[in-house]
Amino acid sequence: MAKTTKGEQSRIKLIECAAKLFLQKGYNATGINDILASTDLPKGSFYFHFASKKDLAISVAEYFEKKFLGWAVKTSKDKSWNEFITDLIGEMIKGAENGKHYGCPFAVLGLEIAFSDEDLSECYYNSMKKLIDIFASIFEYSGVPKEEKYALANRAFAIYEGYLVYYRLGKDVDILRTMLKDLIKVYDDFNMVK
Repeated sequence: MAKTTKGEQSRIKLIECAAKLFLQKGYNATGINDILASTDLPKGSFYFHFASKKDLAISVAEYFEKKFLGWAVKTSKDKSWNEFITDLIGEMIKGAENGKHYGCPFAVLGLEIAFSDEDLSECYYNSMKKLIDIFASIFEYSGVPKEEKYALANRAFAIYEGYLVYYRLGKDVDILRTMLKDLIKVYDDFNMVK
């Protein structure tokens, strides 16, 4: 594995710090100076790696996509919907119990910039579509016919995002537990009907 240079380490540090602050405080409430203060990097370091805050936000979207969607793909391997969603929501519950879960990064940031920045909005929207694709593939693995997997994936995604917004506002971990029950019910109800 290749060693990362000092410059690459600074870039990664800026992205990871911005990701955390954007998710906690929001994109608009986080300034470049906030990010720099959290990283102890000079302002020139920021502008060496990113032309603007928007440029950084695009890298943050890629970071969340690689981190979260990569984890979801890896976790879903050879698992049924109920096994996968139990693992996924279980991780969220652990994070929430430790005060480290802030909701879905794609929805949180996407909603904030949806009407103010079309390019950023599209980045987060495309990541959400990839999550729906993952849901659809897990449903297909679980025995849902190909022609029905996206209808079920979209329904599950709407439930998932709705509860995560609800959790973000209320900060009540029981909301995540209820979400898990409802997401399992989506698949169980489908199996009862077929």
